[in-house]
Amino acid sequence: MSAALASEEFLPGGEFTVGAEEELVLLDQAGGLLRSGAEEAVASVRRAVPPGTGTVSVELFASQIEFATGICAGADGVEEQLATMRSAFFATGGRAMAVGVHPAAPFGDAALTAGPHYDQVARDLAGLLRTPTSALQVHVGLPDVAAALAAYNGIRHRLVVLQALAGASPFWHGRDSGLASTRWAVISSYPRGGVPPHLATWEEYASRVRATAASAGTDDLNQVWWDARLRPALGTIEIRVMDAQPSLQVAAGLVALAQGLVKHAVEHPRRCELPHEVLGENSFRVARHGLETTVVDVDGATRPVRDVALVALRDARSALVPEGHDDALEVVEKLLADATEPARQRQVHEDRGMDGLLEDLVSRTCAR
Repeated sequence: MSAALASEEFLPGGEFTVGAEEELVLLDQAGGLLRSGAEEAVASVRRAVPPGTGTVSVELFASQIEFATGICAGADGVEEQLATMRSAFFATGGRAMAVGVHPAAPFGDAALTAGPHYDQVARDLAGLLRTPTSALQVHVGLPDVAAALAAYNGIRHRLVVLQALAGASPFWHGRDSGLASTRWAVISSYPRGGVPPHLATWEEYASRVRATAASAGTDDLNQVWWDARLRPALGTIEIRVMDAQPSLQVAAGLVALAQGLVKHAVEHPRRCELPHEVLGENSFRVARHGLETTVVDVDGATRPVRDVALVALRDARSALVPEGHDDALEVVEKLLADATEPARQRQVHEDRGMDGLLEDLVSRTCAR
């Protein structure tokens, strides 16, 4: 990314191809955060997955593993690759769950992975790294810089839909937070994040990212952690607002929605912009209430977020499958009709307690 930005060059990344990264929380046999052993798990999974399936790596926290797919035509390919990597991990005998934040880990229980990059992040963020957070991040390939800018500025107004649908971490430190996504609350305390600013030209984008990184005393431009950001060396836009999902089918649905919304944003460039502060308030409202709230829509009207999501789903479907239905997008439609993930987790906790909730998350993460 640094080299590409330095030369103000956006490298072609494909015609709306898609890939995803997901982070899983690793558990010890008692259900707590794993203190060590992630490197061994990564090595085992790497040996087990076939070439071309994707990449497996350690993360900042010692209790995490990250799966990153290769470039796929659509969400079905992403789902298949993530399923292969999850299966390979569980075949090692490990335990993990795909959830935004461990529901019961004590405050400050955050062992870190050693290494030059991670050591720098630890020095930078210090006590803000109070618990691991796990995300589902989506990359959509873009053919040129004009498409990249249209995608970037357009998706800013639809991040709230993806965030609302993906909010899946209501518990933290053993308590119900009252939020739909405690992951949002944790990462909102980190610097250089949040709703990305509107930027009209590639030069303006490159200049803002450089200045932001420089103000933090780093030349690592990947430490600008906006909710959506361009990745020039990859030729993609990266969407970063979604909690990790225990259900692979739901994860695939969200990947398809993100892919379709990016394509729609390029094909129908925005003509007006909501104020940055309004987009920030939208983000808070869905982090707090999930799908059970209202937000300011792209035309400035306040509407139930479910209604906004239905329009976004229609736009994504028209971009991806104008003459039919995509199975992954049908999963999103079902999400809007069923009980939400936070509601499910709260009901499991009420019925079976915290141990039951942890087991439910583990079993759904390892299910195909």
